[in-house]
Amino acid sequence: MIDIKGLSFSYGDAANAALRDINLCIEDGEFVLITGPSGCGKSSLCRCFNGLIPHFYGGTIAGEIRVQGLDVLRHRTSELATRVGMVFQDPENQIVAVDVEREIAFGLENLGIHCDVIAKRVEESLDTLGISALRNRQVQELSGGEKQKVVIASVLALHPDILVLDEPTSELDPRGAEEVLSMVQRLNDDLGITVVLVEHRLDRVVHLVDRMVVMDRGRIIADADARTVLANGDLGRVGVGIPPIARIAQQLRGRGLWTGEIPLTVKEGRSLLKDIFREARNGSLAESAPGAGKPLVEMEKVWYAYRHGSTALRDVDLTVREGEFVAVMGRNASGKTTLAKHIIGLLRPSKGRVRVTGLDTRSASVPQLARNVGFIFQNPNDHIFSDTVEEEIAFILKNRGLRTGEIAPAVDEMLEMFGLEAYRKQYPRSLSGGERQRVAMASVLIARPQVLILDEPTRGMEYRLKHELMRFLDGYRRKGNAVVLVSHDVETVAEYADRVVLMSEGRVVVDGPKRDVLSRALFFSPQINRLMQAFEKYGVPGDILTVEEALEMLG
Repeated sequence: MIDIKGLSFSYGDAANAALRDINLCIEDGEFVLITGPSGCGKSSLCRCFNGLIPHFYGGTIAGEIRVQGLDVLRHRTSELATRVGMVFQDPENQIVAVDVEREIAFGLENLGIHCDVIAKRVEESLDTLGISALRNRQVQELSGGEKQKVVIASVLALHPDILVLDEPTSELDPRGAEEVLSMVQRLNDDLGITVVLVEHRLDRVVHLVDRMVVMDRGRIIADADARTVLANGDLGRVGVGIPPIARIAQQLRGRGLWTGEIPLTVKEGRSLLKDIFREARNGSLAESAPGAGKPLVEMEKVWYAYRHGSTALRDVDLTVREGEFVAVMGRNASGKTTLAKHIIGLLRPSKGRVRVTGLDTRSASVPQLARNVGFIFQNPNDHIFSDTVEEEIAFILKNRGLRTGEIAPAVDEMLEMFGLEAYRKQYPRSLSGGERQRVAMASVLIARPQVLILDEPTRGMEYRLKHELMRFLDGYRRKGNAVVLVSHDVETVAEYADRVVLMSEGRVVVDGPKRDVLSRALFFSPQINRLMQAFEKYGVPGDILTVEEALEMLG
């Protein structure tokens, strides 16, 4: 059991409290979802469960925290570690070993577990996550999603009573996310492990959990079952995205067309909403993407192999033109990030040619390419090095020799756009994962590059800020620029991209309009498209991708 009473906490250098008067009780065997906007205190609350707060992170704390009968304020983190296993938001923060097998065994070895037991648990964890093929791989060679699975395996090997996962699917493709969440559900159902899950993408998890806890500005503002929370409006008020299947039900209720309960799954939606769509008019939806101009990125017969021998790109042809918003999707380790790094010149093709804004990346330097190409890395820590948020955002303009009078308004615009005004003077690395991601994006977007590449930019970002970012990018490409978005976020891609490139094992397997690629797919279809497929027999088009398009069909 986790029992928290009157908990408040402030980090040592923070002006505002991270947690305010938290009262929370989680019973043994429960599956609890914690959500809320970036910086609301979700990760801080989870750090209290295993004693990282207050024993590792300095600050001021008040209240009571008891976990499995232990007083967290008095017991060491080493004692709590055998009861609470935690998977952090950023897998890099808890990887310590060189290869995968040693990483999974590391915690067990430190607890003095017998070698035979360690071997058994390592094998179990590899099989449970489906990563046996990674056993002997070097950790630094893995993709972000593969690292996430390795970290989860290393925590499961400890056999904790309570499993705390801070956005465990943020770097996983749709199939990988489904596999991990199904595995977590089995651990909860079959073994009775208490699960506390922090997540922004609610469509993946609301049907699995017993309770939803919603946080805002360090406080708990809602604590109830998923249907109740989705119906009461708290999520929308704090800027957290409501799953499309629930959002369409809310919209229909608002129009007086439906009075039933909120569906949590596509299956429930098919059953509850079928009578409404019987009367839907037939038709098709036209694309409204702006006309594409001259090529900005040209990849011709590109091959690339890493030093350890694995081939990451195979005979890739790709052209991105002015005005295009291109999404690159695919399973983890399919070559998406490798392809993106070729556009900025961080990698050079083993065979083939890459031209960006007329420059051949084999001869142009990275600084030359960077004047026209902006790259936002998957891990925001790869960007951040300045002492304050303000300095981080201003750095690229200072480096280009702009005057202070020109820099200051541009920095103010980025701070406002990404909701970072309150953090202007703070040390960037002390911020939450989602806040660091926003700082990284602001530091790149301030330069207004002609080609903008974003590698999983919405990780850890709530719906409101994600929506504002995507609207900005849509306007940005309409000015003659190009946006290349590497993402697993199917719902965001369905709403904002106009073209999807689907990769597998280093090859481009599909490249076309988003409706052609995302409609009627198994894992890469948005929720609404999976819902609408059941209504095609009533004349509903099978290429509807979003809530707004579905409502349009109803007139």
